[in-house]
Amino acid sequence: MQRLTNRLMVLLFSFTLCSDLTAAPVHAPCQKVVNRPCTALVLGGGGARGGAHLGVIRQLETQKIPIDLIVGTSIGAFVGGLYASGHSPDDIEKILQTLDWGAGFTDKVSRDEMPLRRTQQRDHYAIRLDIGLGTDGVKVPKGLLLGQAMAELIQHAYGVQSANQHFDQLPIPFRAIATNLRNKDTVVLAQGSLLAAVQASMSIPGVVQPMRLDGKVLVDGGVANNLPISVARQLGATRIIAVAIDAPLREEAQLDSAFAVTEQLTGFLVRQEVEQQKKLLTADDLLLEPRLSGIDTLGFEKMGLAIKAGHASAKANKAKLATFARPESYASWQQVQRKRLDNQSQISKVTLHNQSALADEVLLERLQITPGETYSANQLTSAIHRLYGLDQFERVRHQLSMQPDGSQELLIEAEDKSWGPGFLNFNFLMDDDFSSNRRVQLAASYNRTNLSPYGAEWYNEVAIGTDKLFSSELYWPIYNSGSFVAAKAYRTVGTLIVEDNEGLSLGDFIRQETVLALRAGMNLSDDAQLSAAWLDKSGRYQLPAFFANSFQSKYLHFTRQGPELKLQWDSLDHPSFPERGIKLDLSRQWLDDIFRGTEASSINTSLELIAATSWQNHRLKGRWLDQRYQSADGDIALEQYSLGGLLNLSGYPRNYLYSSALKFGSLVYMYKMHENRFSFFQSPFYLGGSLERGWVKDSIWQAANAFSADWVWAGSVFLGWDSPIGTVMLGYGQAQSLYSEQNQQLYLSIGQWY
Repeated sequence: MQRLTNRLMVLLFSFTLCSDLTAAPVHAPCQKVVNRPCTALVLGGGGARGGAHLGVIRQLETQKIPIDLIVGTSIGAFVGGLYASGHSPDDIEKILQTLDWGAGFTDKVSRDEMPLRRTQQRDHYAIRLDIGLGTDGVKVPKGLLLGQAMAELIQHAYGVQSANQHFDQLPIPFRAIATNLRNKDTVVLAQGSLLAAVQASMSIPGVVQPMRLDGKVLVDGGVANNLPISVARQLGATRIIAVAIDAPLREEAQLDSAFAVTEQLTGFLVRQEVEQQKKLLTADDLLLEPRLSGIDTLGFEKMGLAIKAGHASAKANKAKLATFARPESYASWQQVQRKRLDNQSQISKVTLHNQSALADEVLLERLQITPGETYSANQLTSAIHRLYGLDQFERVRHQLSMQPDGSQELLIEAEDKSWGPGFLNFNFLMDDDFSSNRRVQLAASYNRTNLSPYGAEWYNEVAIGTDKLFSSELYWPIYNSGSFVAAKAYRTVGTLIVEDNEGLSLGDFIRQETVLALRAGMNLSDDAQLSAAWLDKSGRYQLPAFFANSFQSKYLHFTRQGPELKLQWDSLDHPSFPERGIKLDLSRQWLDDIFRGTEASSINTSLELIAATSWQNHRLKGRWLDQRYQSADGDIALEQYSLGGLLNLSGYPRNYLYSSALKFGSLVYMYKMHENRFSFFQSPFYLGGSLERGWVKDSIWQAANAFSADWVWAGSVFLGWDSPIGTVMLGYGQAQSLYSEQNQQLYLSIGQWY
C-alpha cells in the first residue's frame, strides 16, 4: 500500500511540473532505452561538496551500472555535464583537482591583460566599486560578480562545445536545473549552449549576476530545486540514484561570517524542498547522502576529501547498487559514453553580436581570430580575455555553431555594462611613520565612457587630504589606428615636511601647480605607449620660515612651457607584489622657465625601471630610479624629487630627502604566505625584506652646480597585504645616518603602491 501511495505522489508531483519542462518532449530521453529500466542519476547542489558526485560515479563504473539520464543542479550540473558529455572519471577528477576554482570568484581582469590606460586607472583607484553615475541617477551591478570568470572556468573545464545542440544528443542525455528569478519556478535547460546552461545552474543569486537565456532571467537551480528527483521522473526515469550533498545547518558558534549567515538562511528554504523531493523516491530507487562534515560550500581545497566521501557512501550501498548493474550490456554503453573529445576547432566564420557602444572593428581587432585557422579552447579563451580586458563589458560570451562541412562558426556576444556609461571609483591613502609624518588622502575618479565608437572618454579625478588633486582629461582615439589625442588640465597641491637632523619640524614646503597638457601618442601594444605633449605649467612654492627669510618672500611664483616626450611600458601583473613583468617609465621635458623675473631653460629627465620574477611562492623585484633637473642658466631648481619611506630609502620618513637630482636602486624579496583562494576578495599576505641604496644631490636649489653626495645604504622588513582597498604594508626600515639621526622608522600605509 505504501509503495502504491509513493507512486501516486510521484505522478501527481510530476504532473504539476509539466509547465516547466517545455524544452523537451516528455519521456524523450528514456524512449531510447530498451530491455531494461531507464536509470537516472540525480546530482544535487552543494559547492565544493560536489566532489562526492565523482566518487559515486566511480563506484557506478566499478559495478558496471549504465546511466541513461543525468539531471543536475549547480555543482551537480557541472559534474554531471562533464560525465554526460563524454569525460571519464579520471578526466573529471583531473579537472576538479587542478581547476583554479578561486579564479571563478573574481571578475577582476588580470593587470597584464588590460590596456595600459586601464591599468593606470585601476592602480590609482583600488576601491573598484564601479558605481554607475549619470543623468538617470546612481546604478550598481546586479551581483558582486558579473559571471565572466565563472564562464571562463566552465569553458576551461569543458573545452570546445557547440552552441546549438539538444542535450539528448550528448553521450548521456542531460538536464541542468536553474531558477526563474521572476517567479522562482524551476527551469529545466535541455538545449542550446551546454556551457551557458551549466553556468545558469551555478549562478548564486546576489553573488553572481543572473544569466539571461531564452528570455528568462536565471539563477542557481538550488533556489527552486536542489535535488531534482521530480524532473528525472517527469522525463521518464524508472529508477533513480540520487546524491544529496546540501550543507547541514550550522551550529551557533559556526555563524561567524556574513556568508555563513546567508548560507544558513538559504539552507532553511533549500532543505524544505529537498525533503519534499526525497519523498518522491520509491523502494526501487537509491538515495546517497555522503558524510561531508568539515567540507564547506567554498572549501574547494578539500575536493579530494569530498571525492573519497562520495565513493565511500556508494561503496557502502554496494548491495543495493548491484540491482542497477547491467554487466552484459555495459561495454557497449560505455563505448558510446566515452565520446571522443575534440579540443580543436576550425573557425570558418566569426559572427559578432555587438551590444556595446564600441565599433565592431575595435572588438574584432582585439579578438585576433582569423577565419580558416584552427584554435584550441585555451586560445579561444585567451581571445575572450583580450576583449574583456578593455574593462568595457558586463559580459563577453562565445559559442560555436557547427557548419555542414564540419567547421565551426564562432559567435561572440559582447554587452556593455548595463549600469554605465559613467563610472565612479575611489581610493583611500594613509601613510604613517608613528612620528611627526602622516599623510591621509581620499580620492575619487569619474570616467564617462562611450563618447565615440573607438573608446573616447572623459576622465576626472578629485583628491583631498594632505596632498590634493583636481584633474580633468578628454581622451580621444583616432579611429582604430592605435593613435590618440588628449587634453588634460590638472591642479596639484603637495606638501613636504621639512625637518632638521634631529627630526624637529622646520615647517612645510608646499608646491602648488596648475598644468595644461596637450598630448598625441600611439598605443604600441596593450603594454606600451609612446607620446609627445606640449606642457604649460604655472604655480608657486610656499616656503617654510627659514627659506622665506633667505628669499625675502614666503611665495615663489613660476611659469614653465615646453614639449615632453614619454615612453611607457608596463607588463607587471601587480603594482606592488608582481610575479612577472617589466615596467619602464621614461620621460624628458625641455622647458622654458620664468622664475622671479628670470628666464632660463631646463631639462627634466625621469627614468624608472622595475623587473619582477617568481618561483613557487617566492617573489623578487628589482627597481632603479634616476631623476634629475638640469639648467645651465638658473640657480634655482623648479623640479624637486624625493626619497624616503618604506622601500624608497627605508629608515627615513617619506619624502624626507628631496633635491633636484636623485638615484635609487632596490632589490625586494617577498614570500606569499596565505591567500583566501575561494572568496570574492582574494587577499594574499606577503612577508618580505629589501636591500636599498640611494643618492640625492646635496643642494635643493642650486640647479647649475653639481654637488657631490654619498650613497646611502638602507634596508627593511615588512608584512604586506593585497587587500580589497589596495596595498596595506606594515614595515620597519633602517638606513645609514648620513642625512639625519632619525634613520629608523616604523611604517604603516594603506593604498600606497610600492
